[in-house]
Amino acid sequence: MATENCAQLPDALQTTPVNHISQNSELLSLDNRLDIYLKPCLAPVTEQNKKAICANGKLVAEQTLRVIARIDQAGLRNPFLANAKVRSYANGSALLDRMKKLRADGTCI
Repeated sequence: MATENCAQLPDALQTTPVNHISQNSELLSLDNRLDIYLKPCLAPVTEQNKKAICANGKLVAEQTLRVIARIDQAGLRNPFLANAKVRSYANGSALLDRMKKLRADGTCI
């Protein structure tokens, strides 16, 4: 499980099979697991978490968005996933934007 710190998604989560998802509970479970890793990266930057956010934030956002892209791709063959709404997409996109700002303002070098 994710810690309180911004940490990379484990390989098992990054490679979770998505083609078979056919119930809201399965999709929600995956979405929640992604959010567990996103939330610490979206926390306000402090001296305690700055190193982890700066080191891992962009990577966590990209890893999350790759999982969601696989869900979108699976939607071409799986009608249930064709119009799936995944909350972690918005959080992953927000984190990617945030990391650009943190680099631009010098918080993360």
